[in-house]
Amino acid sequence: MLLTAIVAVYSLKAQTSGAVITTSPANFTAVDQVVITIDVSAVGNLVGKEPLFIWTWDPGDPAPGNGSWGSSSDARMLTKIGPNRFTWTINPSLYYGKPPAEITQLQFLVKARDGSGDAKTNDIKLLVAPLIYVPSVFRTFPAAVGQNDIINTYLDQNLATDLITQRMTPVSADVKLINATGGQVGTTRNYLLKSAGDKRFSFNIFPRGEFVIPTGTRITKIQVEYKGTMLSPTGGTTNVTSPVFETLLEDLK
Repeated sequence: MLLTAIVAVYSLKAQTSGAVITTSPANFTAVDQVVITIDVSAVGNLVGKEPLFIWTWDPGDPAPGNGSWGSSSDARMLTKIGPNRFTWTINPSLYYGKPPAEITQLQFLVKARDGSGDAKTNDIKLLVAPLIYVPSVFRTFPAAVGQNDIINTYLDQNLATDLITQRMTPVSADVKLINATGGQVGTTRNYLLKSAGDKRFSFNIFPRGEFVIPTGTRITKIQVEYKGTMLSPTGGTTNVTSPVFETLLEDLK
């Protein structure tokens, strides 16, 4: 009788375990956009249930909160991508409203809207890579860019050495994909910049999803030119373009 009871309790607990978690990029910092994929095919208490929701508490509660355990907020709903497979896409610093230095890990679980009766996964923890980089006028996260990465680009005018980049008011960036022979692939795309204050700007790019790349074409680098305005000698404004900045692509085919 006692053995039967122990087995029954273990079986009940096991129904919340078995979630398979993957992230893209594999390693991410608090300022990267990360796609977290959760497969609950082996979580007995969630198999076939939808929609599913994130319930997270570390590094803090997200705005506007998780909702209640009996009724999760729609803001925490996951995106279904297949049977028992869901994604959660966030920029950790923006999502939790915390400075990057305060985010060392993410702790969460996945649940049905009403989590009663253990309709959830076990607690899940993901480590966040430290925000370490070599300061430069132009840089990317991840530093080593792969074919499936969403690339975060950063411009720091404080480190610029040319007068145009130093003095311009940046507005947008023209982006080109370059192949192994130095030729441009596809058309130039323009991205609006987001200001982070103190003359720092950023934008995100997903080359594989946002450009038309012919089958078999190898892309070796991305070229970026910043567009903006400067004061003219007569006191008006004039349109200006920065020098070309480049980042290498390791495996974008």
